[in-house]
Amino acid sequence: MKTDVIKECTTLSLAEQITFPEVVMKLAEAGVERYIADLVGKKKFSYGKQGETHTGDLVFDGVEIPEKLDAAMVKQTIADIQQGRIKYQTFLRRIMEAGCAHYEVFITGRRAIYFGRNGVQHIEEFPQAA
Repeated sequence: MKTDVIKECTTLSLAEQITFPEVVMKLAEAGVERYIADLVGKKKFSYGKQGETHTGDLVFDGVEIPEKLDAAMVKQTIADIQQGRIKYQTFLRRIMEAGCAHYEVFITGRRAIYFGRNGVQHIEEFPQAA
């Protein structure tokens, strides 16, 4: 697993200079199978196909996370970023406002799961390539 690529993707994402599809492509090429973005602890945990792990910081201004996950608001926020109406920092704030405490991206499984503080989840399949 190429940790330099993981760090670069995190930096570029937070600087809003790379899109999610570009991140997924680069991480897949770097040997990443999945990752977890902990929005409370502001950490990103990446897992490789051979069992390797990498932990990095997520440096951004977060907001308080309510107790209940609003799956409809998470879904709308995902649609907004997919359609280019918002960037990554706004995406993070809005999913936190919707009650998301962390999310996990399964690159090989082509889905992301957004978790509320009490374990409630919203599963989002990756869009089909055009």
